Amino acid sequence: MIFFHTLLSRTLHQVSYFLSKRGENQFLLASKDVENSQKYVLKNILKNINNSENATKHKLSAYSSLKYFQEQVPITDYEYWSETIKQQQEEEINLLANTECQRYQPTSGSTAKIKWIPYTKPFLEELDNAIAPWLADMYRNYPKIKDGKHYWSLSWVPNNLRNKLTASINNDLQLLPWWKQFFMAGTMAVPESISLAESSDESFFATACYLLSCSDLSFISVWSPTFALSLLEFIKQHQQEIAQVLASGEWPKEYPGLINIDTPKNIQSSRLLLKWDGIIDEKFTTAIWPKLTLISAWDTSSSKIWAEKLQKIFPHSEFQGKGLWATEGVTSIPYGKQFPLALNSHFYEFEDLDTQKIIYSWQLIEGMCVRPIISSANGLLRYAMKDQLKVTGFINSCPCFEFIGRIEGTDMVGEKLSPETAVQLLNAFNLEQDITPITLIAMPANKQHDKPCYLLLCENDNSLVDKDLAKRSAELSEQLESTLSQHFHYQLARELGQLGSARVSIQQDALALYANHKVEQGMVKGNIKVEPLILWQNQDFLIIQKARRSKEKNIKTAGPKAGELV
Repeated sequence: MIFFHTLLSRTLHQVSYFLSKRGENQFLLASKDVENSQKYVLKNILKNINNSENATKHKLSAYSSLKYFQEQVPITDYEYWSETIKQQQEEEINLLANTECQRYQPTSGSTAKIKWIPYTKPFLEELDNAIAPWLADMYRNYPKIKDGKHYWSLSWVPNNLRNKLTASINNDLQLLPWWKQFFMAGTMAVPESISLAESSDESFFATACYLLSCSDLSFISVWSPTFALSLLEFIKQHQQEIAQVLASGEWPKEYPGLINIDTPKNIQSSRLLLKWDGIIDEKFTTAIWPKLTLISAWDTSSSKIWAEKLQKIFPHSEFQGKGLWATEGVTSIPYGKQFPLALNSHFYEFEDLDTQKIIYSWQLIEGMCVRPIISSANGLLRYAMKDQLKVTGFINSCPCFEFIGRIEGTDMVGEKLSPETAVQLLNAFNLEQDITPITLIAMPANKQHDKPCYLLLCENDNSLVDKDLAKRSAELSEQLESTLSQHFHYQLARELGQLGSARVSIQQDALALYANHKVEQGMVKGNIKVEPLILWQNQDFLIIQKARRSKEKNIKTAGPKAGELV
């Protein structure tokens, strides 16, 4: 039976590889003539929006020239399209394009406000044009991923949006062509039925159970490495519960939303879990997932620190960085150890961040720092992303990029700190032996401190006891203030008395604290990316969380509650 399942899985992967090669060949052909390839993409976008209200508003036709297109459509953001999207949603009519919208994908970015991105069939085809060459390249360079099951963590949504507005909102397989849905369904470690759970907590618990039951797991794809690390911590906290599920093949009564979902069972994994000493290391991961060949996750900017931690826990697996994907569209993909433009997906323009000039993809030069501007088949035109990229080279004539960070910085009183500055600071503090820096936080003035200030949130790497925390925090706070004072505008703001002194906060559960803050803003743990520099929206959140933890220490419990995320 095991041999049959292995053979079936490998056969499905092999067929998927050959079918993906067609998209790869189209990508390589387009990479030899970026200008004409991109103009062809724009032509198809104009055809797709022809005769729509969007086209009428901007006086566009299927035959509009590139120059005319740029003259008629300004550089836009979500606010520019929000009212049209809202009207299209409520009235169920096509306004942005002349094709029906299949789903509206929610995203919150770095704020609480939900943005609804329309996903039409032509837009999904654009995304698939990026997925195909990535898959083909991955199968070829990591052939052992064909020997087992795959886990893809794509989009997670909040509890209040689950199973609402569109039946497919939790089902990421419906983003793919029918044949990819078929093959991926046969090779997935976690079934799509998990998306039907009533809450994110239940989905998270079921995901952990299915992954631990999958002894032939060969590939893991997550966006943020912190998600994978949180999942391992969750497994640690729910060790007994998960082991019971794997032994009995029954869901706990505490998870009624899983009643109609098949339960995984693996007695060997259950025994391994019961014998586990709770230390998350290579000994545990190798025993549970001996065939794991590749992990794909963000590994640049502020994710670099967490990617390195993940690699240490899975030394028997290769690691691949992600390209730049957003709910609004894809910019780059992993391919041949580089991250080339997904030039068959959308029409791209770029803002040169040094000159503020708008240039085309075929005009990019190695070393340029740019901001992508995307026009897509869903009708969102000249949509400016908030990402900074550096041109690192070319595949044929197709530009390749490195993700530097988000463009937005913080400027509470004129100090003008950038994400790049925060990344450099985080990397410097990561050299300290007893802490892991999480993020640099801009704290507006409130009742606790009458001046705005900066706080570096750090994780205690279990080496500092309570009596050492105050001394260590004070030492690092001086170091933080000295480092920030090297920046002209920060030093000026301090000298003018506009900012309070910077400080370091070392917490035992800093990463969870950060994640909970983002959840308070309306984000979902599966989608949270640790940003290097943030404005702390809820100023009392730190105090509230500390009070909760103090209260919890005084309550004797048998262990974490079912469904409790850590």
